[in-house]
Amino acid sequence: MSEASLFRSQPVFLSGATFAFDGHEGRFLLELHKHDANSEILLIEEGEGEFEIDGRRYAAGPGTLLFYQRGLWHKELSTKHPFRATYIGFTDMQIGALPPDYFFDPAEAPVLELREHLPAVSKLMKDCIAEHRRMEPESQLAASHYLGLLFVKLARLAHYGDAAERGRSTAKEAVWKAKRLLEENYGAAHTLASLAADTYLNKYHLAHLFKEIVGVSPIQFLIYCRMEAAKRYLRTTGLQVKQIAEIVGYQSEPSFYNAFMKTTGTTPRQYRDDG
Repeated sequence: MSEASLFRSQPVFLSGATFAFDGHEGRFLLELHKHDANSEILLIEEGEGEFEIDGRRYAAGPGTLLFYQRGLWHKELSTKHPFRATYIGFTDMQIGALPPDYFFDPAEAPVLELREHLPAVSKLMKDCIAEHRRMEPESQLAASHYLGLLFVKLARLAHYGDAAERGRSTAKEAVWKAKRLLEENYGAAHTLASLAADTYLNKYHLAHLFKEIVGVSPIQFLIYCRMEAAKRYLRTTGLQVKQIAEIVGYQSEPSFYNAFMKTTGTTPRQYRDDG
């Protein structure tokens, strides 16, 4: 089950644009100002700049996303050219108990380094702006939906733990996926390699994690599932042992007998008779 959402209300797109300065005909400069009714985000895509937000100074280059949160004084200056950036203004966003239109706690630095996520974030920002500029029916709504997707991505980067923790969660989900595959499809010809392909994990990593989380190896758990199903069929149906062997994934009756004997200490027929 996924965690509860941080968002109590989604952002509404107000305005946005991409702009550039080459340094020869001037530079980007906005003296101290603030926005009392909305917030803005500014993505640096090329060049560098110096920015002051709420009395704190930040140097920013490509991949830096700055948050001008509602009511905070800020100043902007490009220092390395060509300089290119994209901004979006928004309102009506509420995250947890933060002030309206705040993405970060006031005590935190309102800056996010996107690194490899720069292309994806840049595209989402431009999709917001392009949709709004179409001025077609429901363009405002569509732009705000794009903006919502953008902030979901930003929230995952900034508010849902570090990459290592996310990696552990993903690996655990993969193990439970493999466990469920074995429980529901015990009759299939599963191998460690096929399970690894289904869960997008290295097979040795999957084997280690599965043993750590479940307590036995994937193949041992598969045998357990097959034997539990076989015992159920033996006790509740009149199917022949050969038929049951095929249903639970064994191509030959002798191999099923051997596995059943090793697991239960008795033969399938004795188990049926004793029940």
